[in-house]
Amino acid sequence: MKTGTGTTRTRPRAAPRRRKASLGARIKPFWIFLVVLVALIAWGGAWLAQSPWFRVTRVGVETPLASPVSSDAVRAAAGISRETNVWLIDTRAAARRIEAIPYVDAAAIRRGQFPKPFVELAITVRRPSACVRGGGIDVTIDKTARVLQAGCASAALPRIDAGRATVPEPGGTIADPDVGRLLADAKTLTDANLAIRRVARDRWGGLEAVDVTGVLIEFGADDDLVKKAALVEPVRKGVAHRRVRAIDLRAPGTPIVEFR
Repeated sequence: MKTGTGTTRTRPRAAPRRRKASLGARIKPFWIFLVVLVALIAWGGAWLAQSPWFRVTRVGVETPLASPVSSDAVRAAAGISRETNVWLIDTRAAARRIEAIPYVDAAAIRRGQFPKPFVELAITVRRPSACVRGGGIDVTIDKTARVLQAGCASAALPRIDAGRATVPEPGGTIADPDVGRLLADAKTLTDANLAIRRVARDRWGGLEAVDVTGVLIEFGADDDLVKKAALVEPVRKGVAHRRVRAIDLRAPGTPIVEFR
């Protein structure tokens, strides 16, 4: 536009900015395809889960020689049926069920697809270390104080007389502190190479033991049990020519020996 004083120029208007389409707008034309795809994936997953290609055909069990736990007991505890998809098995849950068997220490589970879907179960077992009598009930325990079975598994095992203490059912662990102290005392005597048949408390609460030859050994307070246990063999050697009935070490400085 021209005027008397000069020329005025007008700037062209800027083109409006185009907004970027949202994600929803971009996929809207394909929603039917996406629904069909999701449905196909769900159907395929369900089909694979039920497919005979992945059904367990064999559940093998490996146990140690002379195991107190049978293969059938392990297989039953695992709870793995032949209708199960081998890859959908909760192996941790199955292992926990197996390890709930009192004599089982640890369980391992291996699975595979070839030549046919299979599961292999393997266990390690606990070994009896002593028999505990509490409240008139005998149980067999291992070195961790886990109860393995009712009754005493072998007459050769040392016996712990826990008096009126309550002992748990098989699969439980003895937690009574008084019984725990007796077990610790029994281990101390074993570590001192004393072959012990029975450990108990006398009527004053002191420790007493019977060795495999039937000799009663009175220890009294067990605070210095290691020192007292070390005296047993020297005392016995000193009277080797006579039949010993009892050894009293309650005063370790002056041991008393009772003969038959």
